[in-house]
Amino acid sequence: MDTLNAQQKQAVQFDPSAALQVVAGPGTGKTKVLVARVAHLILHYNIPPQNIVVTTFTNKAAMEMKQRLSVLLKDQDVSLNDLIIGTFHSVCLRILMRFGGMIGLPSDWRILDDKETDKIVMDTIQQMPDQIRDYATSFKRTINLCRPSKKNGDNWVVHPKIVKREISRLKSSALLPEEYIQQSTHDEALAYCYSNYQTQMNALNGLDFDDLLMYTFRLLCKHRCLPQIQHVLVDEFQDTNSIQMDLMFLLAKGNHHLSRGITVVGDPDQSIYAFRNALAYNFQQMANKCPLPCSQVILVENYRSSQRILDTSETLINQQQHGRQQRLPLRAQFDCDFPPVYTNFPVSFIQGPSLAKELLYLKALPNLFTYDSFAILVRQRRQIKSIETALIEHRIPYKIVKGHAFWELKEITSMLNLLNCIYSDNDSNAIVSALTYPARGFGQTSASKMLSLMKDKQVNESMSAMETLREVSAGKHNLGMNAKAKSVINKFINMIQSCREKFQNTSSMATTLSEIFDSLYKMSDMENEYLTQDGKENRNNKENSANSNKDANLDNPRHKNIQLLKNYFLETKEVEQLPTDTQYSLPRDDSQKDSPIIEHIRTFFNSLSLFTADNISDSDKQDSRLKEGAVTISTIHGSKGLEWPVVFIPGCIEGIIPSIFQSDNKEDSDSDSSTGGDTSNDKNSKRPTNADESLDEERRMFFVAQTRAKYLLYLSSVEESNSPMFGGPSRFFTPEVMKTLTDEQKALDSISNINKLYRAISAKPEKLNENFSFHTLVKDYSKFVENRRESMIWGGNVLRNLASLDLSRNKLSMATPMSSFTTAAAALKIETNNKKQYAPSYSPTRRTQGERSLQLSPIRKCAPTNNINRSPSPKRQFAPPTRAPESPTKRFAPPPQWNNNVRNPSATGQTSLLESSFSKSSLEERVSDRAGSQFRRNARRITSTPIQLSEVTVSPINNEVPPPRSKFEDTTAAEILHNPDDLTVDNRPIISNARNLANAIRNPISKEKTTKKKKAAVKKEPSKNSASLKCKTSVKKEPIKVKPTVKKESENDLKSTKSRKRVKVVDPSSRVKKEVSSTQVDIFSQLANAKKKAKIDKSEIIILDD
Repeated sequence: MDTLNAQQKQAVQFDPSAALQVVAGPGTGKTKVLVARVAHLILHYNIPPQNIVVTTFTNKAAMEMKQRLSVLLKDQDVSLNDLIIGTFHSVCLRILMRFGGMIGLPSDWRILDDKETDKIVMDTIQQMPDQIRDYATSFKRTINLCRPSKKNGDNWVVHPKIVKREISRLKSSALLPEEYIQQSTHDEALAYCYSNYQTQMNALNGLDFDDLLMYTFRLLCKHRCLPQIQHVLVDEFQDTNSIQMDLMFLLAKGNHHLSRGITVVGDPDQSIYAFRNALAYNFQQMANKCPLPCSQVILVENYRSSQRILDTSETLINQQQHGRQQRLPLRAQFDCDFPPVYTNFPVSFIQGPSLAKELLYLKALPNLFTYDSFAILVRQRRQIKSIETALIEHRIPYKIVKGHAFWELKEITSMLNLLNCIYSDNDSNAIVSALTYPARGFGQTSASKMLSLMKDKQVNESMSAMETLREVSAGKHNLGMNAKAKSVINKFINMIQSCREKFQNTSSMATTLSEIFDSLYKMSDMENEYLTQDGKENRNNKENSANSNKDANLDNPRHKNIQLLKNYFLETKEVEQLPTDTQYSLPRDDSQKDSPIIEHIRTFFNSLSLFTADNISDSDKQDSRLKEGAVTISTIHGSKGLEWPVVFIPGCIEGIIPSIFQSDNKEDSDSDSSTGGDTSNDKNSKRPTNADESLDEERRMFFVAQTRAKYLLYLSSVEESNSPMFGGPSRFFTPEVMKTLTDEQKALDSISNINKLYRAISAKPEKLNENFSFHTLVKDYSKFVENRRESMIWGGNVLRNLASLDLSRNKLSMATPMSSFTTAAAALKIETNNKKQYAPSYSPTRRTQGERSLQLSPIRKCAPTNNINRSPSPKRQFAPPTRAPESPTKRFAPPPQWNNNVRNPSATGQTSLLESSFSKSSLEERVSDRAGSQFRRNARRITSTPIQLSEVTVSPINNEVPPPRSKFEDTTAAEILHNPDDLTVDNRPIISNARNLANAIRNPISKEKTTKKKKAAVKKEPSKNSASLKCKTSVKKEPIKVKPTVKKESENDLKSTKSRKRVKVVDPSSRVKKEVSSTQVDIFSQLANAKKKAKIDKSEIIILDD
């Protein structure tokens, strides 16, 4: 009691003979109140546990409540095994197992799972007479059972999901088929489907989940089966339907004429199961129907979420003006000053990757979050695919919350079919499935004939499926089967008979059950299939059976799953209690009493449908595989009752939140058998009947999703959608809601905010390693937001190769390799050791022809720029200017006679080679020509160096002064290829190589010069400070000397390498007589030609080739 607040104490200590409603908002401790209420009833009011009924929404919640009660009452002499606790379905199961005979239920009834009931519905629709089918598709119908056909949208057909949903609705009103037909408003098509469905169920002695509630209601209306009950408690009351409310009143009657002792706990704002016929106005309905005065206690102290998150959720839920009881706003116990983050993405494909990057920034905080701390909640399952893809790309482990995966495995369903065959003679589907798998010679054709014969015999002669199989084995029916198929049937009958003979064994129950299970596994050939043949090529080799013990693969995952099923089947506690436990047994004469083995198998199948846990097969694998946990992906329905430190809710757009498929639970939920479809036209439907009620439920669903978050919440929408049915931010983002949101995560805004987050979570950062910095993380996240969340910024750089991301290191050294994409100019500066590459120097040392090309190996160093004496003019360049005359061939000028005093061009105090070594214009021209050739050879060598994308280790060079940054170093390919004069927008991707882009930078031919008239180029005066223009001056003075050289170069122009750009010779005669060759066209002209070619080829990309 000391740990309860004032409202919680009031609820716990309330009068046990009265009716109480506890309105508990999200995170207000409703489970704690419920547990304390039960303990208080037992200890203070001395109510025995067997006189208390507690119903929960899930079996998991029931187990958790039992565990809490055992801790709370560990020092008390109280037997919690006598407490009747569980879901409504499980409690009704126990009642029917003991008292079902009072209303005519057979002794061997069992629960049919969803697969079996779906099969019955499909058969009912296929056998529907044409007259009924025409009525179902006509306008005379009173209930719509149809949907547009997938093959032809104009043709409407009866849909099994809608049929099953409508049958479930009738059973929630406790109506039998014959009672529904007597109603004047009944629908003929639905009446036929319901009657046929129930007939086939009765033939199998089966009940579905809705039958458990319906028959228990009809039983308690006639008999007081539990007269000792003094108090009934119901959890998640807002998600109950009308028949469950009536069951609550019937159970609370006990032996009294009025209901007494009722406590319900729930929140009307969290009612999100209308597709299961749940009533959002259950609290008001209970007050109207309850024979006792009904009191109410409201809990408003929230112990889960921060105040900022509650401000957003409370503003959202207050949008509902009608049909909602106003209450005080929820109050948080803490506030970390970080409002929910809302992002409106321009297109949908950015949303998933951006949220994954946000998650990684939070995960990088040391000693704060694991992957288990994050959850991504979606409204519809179709949203999961894009989220899943983004997590895979970012190397983030995840798990998708979904239903019974283990029990749907092929080997598990096959073994369950075999167990069902020795238990029941009427399940034709199980018998035929057991005959066809494993493959032994009984094919699908024989299976179809057998199944049809079994159903005919069952309908016309009330003959069981097993008896029909025996007649086929005896040759009474000719189905055209070969000898191998008949042999399979005979072996199957002998196997079933052999296992049934073990029922009379005098050995212990556990031993007998184990022998039956092993016999079925071995005699059905499943053991040989999994241990010796599974995954092998020689599957049909008979020698494998003889060597099964020698070559058995005990590590086969299918075999391990079978052993796991066996352990579940042979659970010791369940087996030991079966002979003496008569609390849940059917009342019958000793002559009709089944053997304990049959009772155990029956209990096993019934519990299988209600109590199976999804994690029976996945938990161990996930624990061993995912050391840091996994991000949870779940629907909003599947997240009910859960919580996470950080929650992402993507897809908050019109058409999804709110959803246009409110009644389609295959998109919304992930567990139950209820199925969706179009909104029913039935006037008695308890589900939302108008758009306002559906919209209110969608708002409540959004409210539930937001309140799953404890510390941080992310909401996102998309401005434009690929589907015309979806798009635009949700209507729930009203101006009032938007005031409570922010556009970026404030927790990563500064180091002080990071400290606040640590204090809010009561965590302390580990001792940071030298490679991680909070300051760097803040700067990276700020750049990430500035760049529209499109690229991962890590260590100050754009990280595109996410496989190399290390969240424990964000201080990247200079040796860190660049990202997988970079600028062309910067890529050319990468050597094999990732050292920056400077402009090559010209060495006058004599070399042979093979040594004349500049070597760029990591050992050879280029001349440091700081040791080169440059001209005072800022326009001087060490590399020859692009207007220097060049030879269009690979032939170079003969080496000049070098000055012996010039040996080391990098020596301190030495004058420039181009100024001091040569004085004559002819020599100057030759040196310039040779320097240009040397530069061109150097360019070819540089462009052949591959771009380094992998991680390499760089040894820093001491005492080296880096050169000033080139103005082209950060030039991107997009800037090089952008023509400001081209007004046509072309968004097609362009593919080019670094060589073309580098030549466009190194030898820029101004677009203006290529478009000007030729006479303007002739009149242009040369610069006095440029060595190349000196050469041009000499050409003008001595045209006769230059002309033969130009002519010779023109003759060899066709032999030149097309991959190299040529600089025009500035000879006046050449300007007049020669057109610009293909190798002299600038980058814009190449791009224009490439676009024309792509247009002709109708290509979606532009290839910029040489």
